[in-house]
Amino acid sequence: MDKKQIDYKALGNRVRKWRKEKGVTQEELAGAIEKTVQHISNIERAHTKVSLGTLTDIANFLDVSLNDLMCDSLRNSGNAYQLEYSLMIKDCDEDQYRKLNKTIKALMDTWD
Repeated sequence: MDKKQIDYKALGNRVRKWRKEKGVTQEELAGAIEKTVQHISNIERAHTKVSLGTLTDIANFLDVSLNDLMCDSLRNSGNAYQLEYSLMIKDCDEDQYRKLNKTIKALMDTWD
C-alpha cells in the first residue's frame, strides 16, 4: 500500500470553500468549534496541521463529510468529487450543460 501524505493546502482550500458555500464566516466557525479565528485562518492557509478532532468539528458544523474535506488526500473519494461537481454546475442553463457535456466527453477521450 502506498502511503499518502495529507495535502493540507487542498484541505484548507476545501474548508474555506465549504465555509463560504454555507455562508459562514471564519469568526462564526471559530466560535462554533471553540477555536480562535487565527487557528481557522491557519487551517485554511495550510499554516498548521489540523487535528482529526478539529476537522471532525468543522465537518459537523458545516454539515459536510470528512470525505468532502479530505478527498484530495484519499484514494477513494469519488462521491466527494461528484457532490463538488454538482455544486459547481447547479446554476448552469441548458446551453451551458451542453457545452460542459461536450467538453467533458472530449477530455475523457484523451484519457487512454
